[in-house]
Amino acid sequence: MVITGKKRWFVLIVVSLMAGVMVYVPFLRYSYYDQMVMLFSEYKPVASTANVNEFIGTFSFWFGLICTVGYPVGGILVDRFGEKWLLIIGAVMMGICSFWFGLVPNGTSIIIIHVLYGVGTSFFIWNAYLKTVRKMGNASEQGSMFSSSEFVRAIMGMLLGFLGVGLLNRAIMPGNTTDLAVLGAQWRNMLFFNGTLFLVLAVIVFIVLPNNIIGAEDAELAESKGTIPTQEKMSFASVLKVLRMPGTWLLSLLIFFCFSFTSAANGYLGSYTVNVLGISQTQASTFAVVRNYIIAGLSTLAIGFISDKIGYKVKTLGYYLAIATVLTVAVLFTKNATILCIGITFVFAVVYSGMRGIYFATLGEVGIPLSLTGVATGVISLICYLPDVFFAKLAGIWLDKYGNFGYDLIWYWVIGCGILGILVSFVSVRYAKKLKSNKE
Repeated sequence: MVITGKKRWFVLIVVSLMAGVMVYVPFLRYSYYDQMVMLFSEYKPVASTANVNEFIGTFSFWFGLICTVGYPVGGILVDRFGEKWLLIIGAVMMGICSFWFGLVPNGTSIIIIHVLYGVGTSFFIWNAYLKTVRKMGNASEQGSMFSSSEFVRAIMGMLLGFLGVGLLNRAIMPGNTTDLAVLGAQWRNMLFFNGTLFLVLAVIVFIVLPNNIIGAEDAELAESKGTIPTQEKMSFASVLKVLRMPGTWLLSLLIFFCFSFTSAANGYLGSYTVNVLGISQTQASTFAVVRNYIIAGLSTLAIGFISDKIGYKVKTLGYYLAIATVLTVAVLFTKNATILCIGITFVFAVVYSGMRGIYFATLGEVGIPLSLTGVATGVISLICYLPDVFFAKLAGIWLDKYGNFGYDLIWYWVIGCGILGILVSFVSVRYAKKLKSNKE
């Protein structure tokens, strides 16, 4: 069925809320890194104080590795079975894992939890979410659909983030000491709430989402041609078709370089402000929630309208990469001026978080049809989210080995990614213009 009117916005909100929780839970280190260090090295010493950063990087590596392998599989599954049941299965799996993680089990169990988080994210939820969002709008509405979805995801992350800050702050005692028993109890409460939320959203999806959604783009074609385009059956030929598309590889690289900023900034700006700039953990977590969710929500909503003004979404990403690169240099050069540097991090957040609002709104620009959305997003996600596999591990090793200089290495990495990403954006714009000219 075609979902129209107010219902399509309700469906968009529901799947975006689920995707928001899906992104929030495996990346708790983005907002509570220093609290996690204490949980895993002191509350339940599953890692020594000397290698706890590497341990956090290790289970993050396993989550990223499974996601990398799973994104193409998830694309195949959603094209084969549809969106509804993949969303439900993934939410139930991640809900159960959240209850388990809340108990702070041993190190092996934490790694297994993140493996299962990876399965729930990449095999089941991610591609189903992207395809559902794309189906809610026609070709001219893709920017607003994806940016609106990112806005909802950010609002969900903000609410969960501030809830987490409020709960974990109860462990801060007079004299700025931390009661580890209270910290463990509030960690459990936070994860149990997230687990329950996954299950509630799974029930809502079961009720409101039809088994077969006809996309708005296909519905418009049906009106003009008198027949609804059929979903391409998953086959080796369709996979090869996607792999032969230049747009697949251009988007894979472009989003990879954009996402590298997110991995570095979301993952380490918080601990950077604690260890280099000298602010408290509570302040750092609060600032992280503001950057990662409040600013992200507004900036991802705005970029959809900005890209419409610029004309090409791939060009918009290039502009954002250029600004993000300059701001990263500014973060490096102002680390001895605490207030100025913190101010720059908030401006930086507007740019690096805003980019994700149109990552997959670019599919049509580079010639990827709706019928191949699943497998295309699977292949693209495999490449563009590779930083989830290696970067946390690499950054953890840098920080354990080099101390605060490890943060400089992190910023050097993303500056290099920014320069390469600008070049890829330039090539992508030329390719998009060529496709548009040929179509006309």
